Amino acid sequence: MNTKIKTIAFTFVAAFGFLSCAKNDNGGPDSDDGVNGLTGKLIYSFTGNVYQLDLQTNQQSIYFTFNTYGFNNWDMSWDEQFRLTSEREAGVFDVAKITLARNADGAIVDEFDYASPYGRDTDVNALLSPDNTKVMYHPTFDNGIVITDMDGNVLTHLEGVNVGSEAVAFGISDEVLWLPGNSILFTLDGRYIAKSDPPYTSLSLVKDMPYTQWGNLRVNRQGTQLAMMVSNHIYVMDIDGSNLRQVTESSGGEIHADFSPDGKHLLVAKKIGPTFFYWNLAVIPNDGQIHNMDNGEAVIIIKPKGENILPAVDGATFWIE
Repeated sequence: MNTKIKTIAFTFVAAFGFLSCAKNDNGGPDSDDGVNGLTGKLIYSFTGNVYQLDLQTNQQSIYFTFNTYGFNNWDMSWDEQFRLTSEREAGVFDVAKITLARNADGAIVDEFDYASPYGRDTDVNALLSPDNTKVMYHPTFDNGIVITDMDGNVLTHLEGVNVGSEAVAFGISDEVLWLPGNSILFTLDGRYIAKSDPPYTSLSLVKDMPYTQWGNLRVNRQGTQLAMMVSNHIYVMDIDGSNLRQVTESSGGEIHADFSPDGKHLLVAKKIGPTFFYWNLAVIPNDGQIHNMDNGEAVIIIKPKGENILPAVDGATFWIE
């Protein structure tokens, strides 16, 4: 593969086949007319509870619960029918338990043990593919990007990328996410964003990121835009790496932003206090403008009906239909 961008050639180093081996308060907490005309549901979690907020009624309810002991992460399927969880089982030190459950009733529809190609990874973040047939795992200390089928069989293992004449391995800080059509997007070496399409034998550079602090990438459902944190604020960018622009500012900071199902709004995680351990939620238009998260007129602070305080969030967030 001879993809060249800015005179730098990028090629995969893979284990199988490629390497020799606000101001706005939602109309008030007791409003009966929902959250400023928004539709869909917000999903967010805090200390073992995953909550659902119906934007049309501003009512909060429990979506599901999990045991925080040994829990790694959970992911929502693109069709919103299933959730995928990854956890470390008590007394098990060489595999992670991956479970696919139906959202409608919580029934388990698939379950398997994931054994990583190298080492004994049990603390793994697992992501369900858009077509619900594969699972992808974030890089760990011993492994790069791994993709398995729904029985845990390794289909693809990408250990790193050749950048020019240098082989750069994926690190634990690198991110990976699915794109429509089971394409993947990933970060590398704190500098690059790249993309690869099935069967993941070639890749293209999306963006060279000349920033010291950036990440937490999210993609819209249409696969046309990315949102990310850059220097404590939210930026959006077209999927081809063009049109990078800042969309939030504040006296504090923002951590990440999820797109609404139609891509017209952003669900922003607002930093609480001096750390990034917990955050509140707010919604802004995805209109390319910079919105002040402290007092912007278009900023909608999420506060469920009947609650006296803003919900604290410490885990995955989604905006579903």
